[in-house]
Amino acid sequence: MATPIFVTAASIAAELHQAMLEAKGLALTAKNARALAVRAGSKTVGFKAITHFIDELASDIIRQSQYINGVSEHLSQHAVALWRATMAADKFEWISGQHSTNLDSLQVAMKKSYESREVLSAQLSRGLRELEQQLEEGDKHIRTANLIATSSKVEAASAGDFRNQLEVIAQNITETADKIRAHLSRARNLLGQRQKHN
Repeated sequence: MATPIFVTAASIAAELHQAMLEAKGLALTAKNARALAVRAGSKTVGFKAITHFIDELASDIIRQSQYINGVSEHLSQHAVALWRATMAADKFEWISGQHSTNLDSLQVAMKKSYESREVLSAQLSRGLRELEQQLEEGDKHIRTANLIATSSKVEAASAGDFRNQLEVIAQNITETADKIRAHLSRARNLLGQRQKHN
C-alpha cells in the first residue's frame, strides 16, 4: 500500500528542514572564514573573496529550503483535501449503486465532489512537479558548494600560518555540503517512491 501523499510531503519537509539547519551552519562557517581572512590580511586575499560566495550560497540554500517547505506544506494540504474529496466521491458512487431511484437531490453534490477531486488532483500533480524541479535546483547549489570547497583548499595552501585554520573551514564546507546533499537525496527518493505509485 502506498504511503499517503500528505505523509510523504511531511517527510520531505522534515528532510528540507534539516538541510536548512545545515545551511545555517554553513552561513556561520562563512562568518568565521571572513573573520579569519580579515585577521590574516594579505595572505588570504583569495580566501576573503571566497567567503562572500560561501555566505551567498548558504543564503540561497536557506531561501530555497524555506520555499520548498512551503511547497511541501501546500502539497500536504492538497493531498488531505483530495483524500476527502475521493472519499466523498466513493460514498456517492456507493449510494448510487445501492439506490438507483431518487438520486436527483444528490446529483449536484456528486458533481461538485467529482469536480473538486479533479481540480485537487491537478493541483497535486503540479505541486509534485514543482517540488521535483526545486530539488534539482538544490543539486546545483551543492555542486557550487563543492567547487567553493575545492577553491578554499587551494587558497588555504598558500595562507602560511593560517593554512590549518583555513583547511578546517574548507573541510567544514565539504562536510556540510555532503550533509545537505544527503537530505536532498532522501527527499528526492521519497518523491520518487511517491511518483511510482501515482
